[in-house]
Amino acid sequence: MAEQFLEEQLKRIREMSEQMTRVSNRAAELSEEFERNRGIGRYGPLQDVRDFRHHPSAGPASERSDDHGAGHSSRIVPRSRRK
Repeated sequence: MAEQFLEEQLKRIREMSEQMTRVSNRAAELSEEFERNRGIGRYGPLQDVRDFRHHPSAGPASERSDDHGAGHSSRIVPRSRRK
């Protein structure tokens, strides 16, 4: 009875040891793959995308900002507290 129990435990230990070896090997493979891809990760996925939007030039934008600001103070005025 005790001998059978010990044999089963030994079998379980061997299986777990093999499983841990496989897990350790897989972790090493993933670490190597991560290191290989690390340089690629610095290069963003949008680096190859070109921006085709049209941006207004600096001249007209500054003129428009003057028009929008007419009649408005650029200073922030705090609201009075309620009593």
